[in-house]
Amino acid sequence: MAPSTNTPRSHRQLPALLLVLLLAAGPVLAQDFGATYTALKQQYPEEQAVYWKYYEDIDISVQADSLLVRTKNYKEMVHLGDMSQVFAKDVVYASYFHQVSNIQAATLLPNKKKHRTLKVTDFKETFDRNSQVFYDDTKLITFMYPAIEPGAHTVLQYDELLRDARFIGSFFFSSNAPLAHGRFTLTLDPGIEVDLKLRHDVENKVKVTKEKVGARTRYVYEIRNSEKYKSESSAPTIKYYTPHLNIVVQSFTTSKGVKKNVLSSADDLYTWYKTFIKGLEQHQDETLKGIVAELVEGAKTEEEKVRRIFYWVQENIKYIAFEDGMRGLIPHNGGYVCEKRFGDCKDMASILVNMMQHAGIKGHFTWIGTRDIPYDYSELPSPLVDNHMIATYMSGGRPYFLDATAQYSPFELPSSMIQGKEALIALSEGEYKIVRVPEVPKEQNRDTDTSYFRLEKGVIKGRGHVTLSGYNKVFNTYRISKTSEQEVKEYLTRRLGRGSNKFYLEQYQVSDVQNLDKPTRIGYEFSIADYYREIGEEIYLNMNLDKAYFKDFIDKDRKLAIENEYKYTKQTVSVLELPANYTLAHLPADDAFSNAYFGYSIKYRQEKGRIVLHKELYVNYLLLQPEGFAQWNEAIKKLSEAYSETLILKRKRV
Repeated sequence: MAPSTNTPRSHRQLPALLLVLLLAAGPVLAQDFGATYTALKQQYPEEQAVYWKYYEDIDISVQADSLLVRTKNYKEMVHLGDMSQVFAKDVVYASYFHQVSNIQAATLLPNKKKHRTLKVTDFKETFDRNSQVFYDDTKLITFMYPAIEPGAHTVLQYDELLRDARFIGSFFFSSNAPLAHGRFTLTLDPGIEVDLKLRHDVENKVKVTKEKVGARTRYVYEIRNSEKYKSESSAPTIKYYTPHLNIVVQSFTTSKGVKKNVLSSADDLYTWYKTFIKGLEQHQDETLKGIVAELVEGAKTEEEKVRRIFYWVQENIKYIAFEDGMRGLIPHNGGYVCEKRFGDCKDMASILVNMMQHAGIKGHFTWIGTRDIPYDYSELPSPLVDNHMIATYMSGGRPYFLDATAQYSPFELPSSMIQGKEALIALSEGEYKIVRVPEVPKEQNRDTDTSYFRLEKGVIKGRGHVTLSGYNKVFNTYRISKTSEQEVKEYLTRRLGRGSNKFYLEQYQVSDVQNLDKPTRIGYEFSIADYYREIGEEIYLNMNLDKAYFKDFIDKDRKLAIENEYKYTKQTVSVLELPANYTLAHLPADDAFSNAYFGYSIKYRQEKGRIVLHKELYVNYLLLQPEGFAQWNEAIKKLSEAYSETLILKRKRV
């Protein structure tokens, strides 16, 4: 937060200038603790803590015909507020690929002309127990900084040894606290070529220099006074908006003068990746062969055979993530997965490809990133691009992206989390293809709700049916499958609720939930008390019982894009049975509006003995950028106004 604007300008500049001078002085001396604290407190009066220094220094050297990658990490935090204990717990991550050593951590407390050092001695090692991962070899080294108080500094430093240069990741120039000085350096032996991609530095805050250190080359990326990153609801991951650097080693020259490619192109990435799947497609397993023979018996087309295989894997192989060293990259063979009846995404892709092979059909291993990752293979041939594996089946030039981890996705649909992403498809030993998964159009994801209701002694009584297709079916299936009857009713009450909080779901019937090739159908009966008004001889009724997106405005102060699971269309038909002895006195006008992201159409008509409201709206984005917020709000304003229209019925005079 900036200092108050009523402070003289020269004084407002003082903290930042003082910080630069203090940082330039090197390690914080005891007598500098007070000055550092005062300057940071003035610059960040609302913050509990600030990263004084956040450094990562990578050194890559040539060792015979391979690369040695070593990293030194240093971070120092200054505690400003009385509640900065939230930063007392820290963690260092290690794994098979990232070996950590020389961990040192301490709290530095100001003490007159000296500072007192309280070293951390209790480091606890545990393995990551992410609820989505059955086994992960990522080791968490956790610890607590002692004696946290305003003015204290906490310091962490450690070394890393990287097993493979392909796994160098990214450096982020912001964190969960403001960053006074962030620095990334990369020092290279002669002959090492790298691709360094700086992203989202829209304000040009990152200073880049390249220098010679003897015969070696050093790249330095620095940022000063970086604000902490801020999260907002439904925002994409920080990779979409936070300044960061992707580091990719393209090639190097061995000690014998031979140039060796690492990740200079997608060709190199595929050459490496294909070693992980060698022999898996042709693996022979008698049990699996028998299952396949039974599944495809009577199937009239190749596509039907693949459909049956895909659905069998979805239903019979439980998805359990498993990451252990190279097992995080190499799938098990299909027979093993079949025997165990569980596997991670790679295992499910492996058994799909293997089962297709047993059926005499060509399947393809496919690497892909979910929408959490904003990179493409075509511009960044690196493991940074992907975090997932599926199988692909080609028919008539059309790829079917088979993600069996998405338990309820139908054969024709890719899982929603890979829409719009590039897929790296293994075609043969030396051939691959990069194909972009399509974004499923809104018309394929339909929610159709037709209801018939009447007015009965102050209460709306009605019945209806909902039809769900595409992703609307998929996501609702997760909510109404494998749960108790009570949980299903509670969910459907929220899902079907309309009119007011006095909506009551009298009964319901659900069909075709597990049949992935048919829409889900929900029949229901309901009542709503005290919804319409009777004044004298007139009845006032808003036919828009379901006011989806009513006043769903995007806050004017929002900065980040909004992520949506899928595009869709919602159609609502509401049919009112005219009460006896009443006639229509006022029918609202039709209304419609549309733009690139949202649109609606509302139409009223009178038929014999009833009034019909036909409404259709659509949401047409996966990622709504801030420049589209005004268009969204314009559409919501018009829709909300349209929702206010009221139908008037008048008692007939006898």
